[in-house]
Amino acid sequence: MKSNYFETILGSIILLFALYGLMIFFQANKSFDNDESIKITARFLKSGGVFVGNDVKLRGIKIGTVSNISLDENYLAKVDMLVDKKIQIPKSSEASIQSEGILGNKYISIVPSDDKETFLSNEEEFINIKDFDSIEDQVSKIIFLATQ
Repeated sequence: MKSNYFETILGSIILLFALYGLMIFFQANKSFDNDESIKITARFLKSGGVFVGNDVKLRGIKIGTVSNISLDENYLAKVDMLVDKKIQIPKSSEASIQSEGILGNKYISIVPSDDKETFLSNEEEFINIKDFDSIEDQVSKIIFLATQ
């Protein structure tokens, strides 16, 4: 059997590039540790397809991840998030569930308020919530408006 050194070297280089790509991928999708994050909560009427591990974004920039989803005593969807503690989020900011395109993943979107004096700290909760409108909800609103 004839050994081909060129194929061996080329295969090794491709393997190194693949490992490097995986390393970059996992660093980009890192979860937020408790040492560098705070836990904040939002309560929604519908969780709208948000799962543990989905992004938390402030003006489109990832600042955290969803850490837990559960029902509270009033049967509201309680969404716990781990957010980078370097980011100061005003207490009167609005939290909502958004979608990345028509069929994309869901994420928690935070729109900061103009209040620059009081900020959310660890174990606090959003006051302003915008509930999730599914595609079915939006279509039914359009049909209702068209029939009037």
